[in-house]
Order: sequence, then structure tokens, then C-alpha cells
Amino acid sequence: MDNFTSLVKYFRGGSAEAEKEIRGEVFVPPGNMNTLLGFDFHSSVVLLGNKGVGKSIFVNVLHEAYLENKELSVLITPDELECDPILSKKTLADRKSAAYGQLLKAVAGIIGKHSNENEMAISSDVVALQKLAVTEGYSKSDLVSHFARIMTKVTPHGGKVADALLAEQGRALSKNNLTGVVDRYLTSRNKTLWLFIDDIDAAVAKNASGVFDYAACWAIVSAAIELSEDISSIKCVISVRSDIWHLMTRTHGHGTERKDKLGQIHELKFSEDELQTIFNKRIELAAKDASSRLGLGTFFLHSNITLPGQVGDKRPWAHWLGKIARNRPRDLVKAVQMLISSAKDSGSDHIGDSHAHSILYQYGSDRVDNIVDEYGQICPQIKDVIDDLALQTHYSFREIIDELKKVPSRRATQIDGIAMQPTNEHVINLLRLLHMACFINPRIDTEDEYKHFNYQEYPNLIELSKFNDLQKYTWQIHPTFHTYMAELKKKRTFAW
Repeated sequence: MDNFTSLVKYFRGGSAEAEKEIRGEVFVPPGNMNTLLGFDFHSSVVLLGNKGVGKSIFVNVLHEAYLENKELSVLITPDELECDPILSKKTLADRKSAAYGQLLKAVAGIIGKHSNENEMAISSDVVALQKLAVTEGYSKSDLVSHFARIMTKVTPHGGKVADALLAEQGRALSKNNLTGVVDRYLTSRNKTLWLFIDDIDAAVAKNASGVFDYAACWAIVSAAIELSEDISSIKCVISVRSDIWHLMTRTHGHGTERKDKLGQIHELKFSEDELQTIFNKRIELAAKDASSRLGLGTFFLHSNITLPGQVGDKRPWAHWLGKIARNRPRDLVKAVQMLISSAKDSGSDHIGDSHAHSILYQYGSDRVDNIVDEYGQICPQIKDVIDDLALQTHYSFREIIDELKKVPSRRATQIDGIAMQPTNEHVINLLRLLHMACFINPRIDTEDEYKHFNYQEYPNLIELSKFNDLQKYTWQIHPTFHTYMAELKKKRTFAW
């Protein structure tokens, strides 16, 4: 067994599915946990977060915790939602109605499954719910039930269903009376049902023309909120990417008619200090798994990394990794994976400076690819725009504006389906997108320090109305991309 076996175990994937076996162990609650789950005044929470920040792990861990506590909980992902019936509807009202019906049936199915396993059916309401669970989740051989996959992961144990009894009892449930049946069931038993809807924006990422369908996404979100309002015993958590939410609500105006009824809207975010905590916890678990008392020294040559460059500054590994992860736990995990691979390739049984230096270009390049994956639907030319900015790592406001104004003349560029023009409005839209992607951040320099203003803390900082105020900032490409930019600049120099 090589020295990295335990380290690999605790830096396995960085996604909810890849880390299914360990996510309960490695989960670190965000500092604003109580705020994220605040249901004092609303029955729903919209959970915002960048791709890779850990939304899926967050909702999966909560869902599993409620199940272990014998509570009712259902987790719906894009795989379990039938999007075609939603996308095919022409009006927002019809789309929301289709989404509402699917979510309601899923909730009713979960209750029916719970009832099948835990109580005898006496009332017609309960029998009807039990029948729905059977017909939608277990006994449909002619059609593939999307909700069968949901129901199989609802409880940690199975149960037998009295099919013969159910065949003779019950009444038909429709969308019109199902809401009342579910509400009465939960209220009479003083039960809360947790409804988690994860990464639902991914379900409608493309329509026939390859453009993100914000209206369909909003239909699903608003249907979930409305369902939690109609059934008071449901508490609903809906995860949506921050950039999609911003564009959906601000640029496209969805939800303006019900701003006062949106419930709580919170950002799932991790500071650099919290990312260091995540790293240290995984290292502690890995060292324990390796039966070592050396902690970090089990896997790393030294407690600090010597940064590349002539100065040779040193930083604790946790500090350096927390910085280059750009507030995303998934990127932190990916960086450690690359360090392990580099050390193995060199034949070393410990990670050192040379391994960190060797991954910088590829790590930055991979993060650019992540940006393209995440924001390519909004701006298909974003990779070219990023490469255009390889001239330098710092810009004044006038410099960055002038550089971005050249983009339309270099190539046809679209932002959310609109052709970009060399105007202040379009340039600000593009700069905001680069800020969302954590590729470039404004900062203010003082005599003894400087402060970065990242998107997750300041989502409304870059606006056309603040054009004059934005001139006070220096605009810095995130350090994660500096080696990538330097290599790109070098290649261009040799090409000339």
C-alpha cells in the first residue's frame, strides 16, 4: 500500500456522488448554517452558490441526516424530473403548473411509501396515497417512472406493500385534490416533510436552440415555492447556481411579480479560512486512516510551500490551497488530487514544492475549462475573451474597459444571446460575467494591504449605474490563472 492510499480516500472526487461514502465524515457546515436553514418567516429557502461550492453535498448530507432521524425527506435532482412536459408548454403559467404537478406527485409518493411501511391504511386519504406510491413507484412495468428512482432512496430500509388490500380500497387522486390530501396527512400527524430540489437549473440548461431556458427554470423554482406555501408542513430548499439566479431574476426579470413572496434567499459560500478548515479536516481523517500521528507530515514534506518566483515566499499548504480554490471546495479537492498524481509520477512518497509548481499551469487551464462549462451557455466566446486578457495580470479600470471594447471587433461575441457591441453597457455586462466566474476581481490598495471584492460577497458591485465609482479599483486576474496566462503570453511571443 503506497503512502497516498488514505489521502486518496479523503480527496476522492469533490462532488456529492463521487464522495457518497465519505461525505458525512468530511462535511464541514458553512459558517452561516443557521441562516441557510432559517424557516421562521417562510417555508422555502433558495440556496444560491457557484458551481463547485458544494450545494449538492450540502443538500445530500441534510437529506440523509433527516432520513436517519426517521423524518420525511425527498431529494429531487434533474435526473428525476421530466423536463419535456415543462419545456413544451408555451406560457409560464402552464410550465409552472406542469412542474407543480410533478413535485406534488413526488411528495405524495414519498408519503405513500412511508405510510405503506409504517401504518395500516384506514382513511380513504391514506389508502389513496398508498396506491399512488405503488402505481407510480413500483408496479408500472409499461412505463419508466421517474419517481421510482426518488422513492428508492427515501428511506434507509425497505417495506412490503399490501397490494391486494390497496386494489380494493382508495379513491382516485388528481392534482386538484392531492394538495389537500397531503396537507391533511402531514398536519394530522404533526409531521414535517423536507423537500430538497438540487441543481435544478441543470435540468433546463439547453433548449432546442442551445440557449439556457430561464423561464423553464423559473417555473420549477416558483412551483416548488408555491407548493411549500400551499402545504404548510413542507419545508423546501431549492439550490440554484448564483450566476443563473442573477441573470434569471435581474436580467430577464423573472420573479419580479412576487419578490415579497420568494422566501429566504441565501448564498452558500465558504471563505478562505473555511476552505482551510475543510482541508485540515480531510488531512486529519486521512492521517488517522493511515494510523499516523504526523498529521500533515504524513503526506507532505514540509508544513509550508515555497511559492514559485525569485522572492521565494512561504505559505502554509492550507493557506495556499484555500487561495487557489477560489472559494470552491471542489477546486480544493481537485488541487490535492493533482498534487498526489504529480508526487506519484515523480516516485516520491511525499508532496513537496516541486509538485505544487508542476501543477500550476494545468490547474489554471482546467479552471478555465470549468469557466467555459459553467458560463459557455451565457457567453459562448468566454474562452477567447479570457485568452485576450493574457497581456497582463493587473489592469486599471480604463485599461480593462478599453480591452473589452475590442472584443466585438475581434470576433462575434454574444452575452445571453445578444450580440455584443463596443458600448459601456455591453462591456460592463461582460466584465460582470468575468467577475461572476471569479476570473477577475476588483481590489483597492492601501498603504499596508489590499482588499479583493469577489462576486459571492459583492454580487451587485459591477453595474452600469456605478460606472464612475468602478474607476477607483485595480482589476486583478485571480492568482489561480497567473501561470496559465504567463504560458499563453510566452506562446504568443514565440509565435510572433
